[in-house]
Order: sequence, then C-alpha cells, then structure tokens
Amino acid sequence: DKFMKSTREFLNKLQVGYKCRSYIITVDLNKKNIEIVDYFYQKNWIKMFTIQENKIIIYLRYIKNKPLFTKIKFISTSGHRKYFSKESVSFFRKSIGGNSNILMYTSFGLQTVNYTQKILNIGGEISYILYE
Repeated sequence: DKFMKSTREFLNKLQVGYKCRSYIITVDLNKKNIEIVDYFYQKNWIKMFTIQENKIIIYLRYIKNKPLFTKIKFISTSGHRKYFSKESVSFFRKSIGGNSNILMYTSFGLQTVNYTQKILNIGGEISYILYE
C-alpha cells in the first residue's frame, strides 16, 4: 500500500545516506513521512529536519563519525504483514539479539519494541529493525 511504500522509500534513503556518508537526505513531503521523521527526531536518531516546498530535508546524525545505523531490515511488507502478540514480541526480540532498535506499529502509532514491552505492554506489527 501507499503507506508501506513511503516508509520503505524513506528507510532506503536513510540507509543509502549513511552508507554514502551523506549528511543530508530528502524525502517526499507526506503525512506518513512527517510522522516517521518526527519520531526519529524525538528519538535523537537524526540531527534535525526542515520542510521546503514538497520535500523534507533530513540532516543525518553521526556519533564519532560513525553512522547511527549500519543496516535496516524490513520485516513486514505490504504483501505480508507480520503481527506479534505481546508475548511473541519478547521471543522475537531475544532471537534478534545485538544492538538494534525494533520498530513496530501499534494502536499508539510507531514505537520501539522496548517501549511497547516496558510501558504499553502490547503487541503490534513489527515493521523493521535498525541495526547499530
């Protein structure tokens, strides 16, 4: 669907931006991209963003000249969505291991798995994993 395509495009640009050591990437201005970019900004995963014309200009964050994320793996796709109960989220998280941020969509919007387990105590659609 349109939403998944927009999210996938944003995350692909983010991944390519980090691989190319870019400091700025641009994505189309739409409601879902604003939601995702704002969430990343709140999490301090990007430096900042601005809106110009029909684009969102995103300034990438690096720590000691290293990218925040080295790999982004897509879990749910528009053709095959993957929903997890609150119990199965714990198992999935343990099976991933390592330093990663697992993002999922819940009835409360986009959240990290850590937050959904510790605060909300709910499941949802696991969408992607951001590897550090």
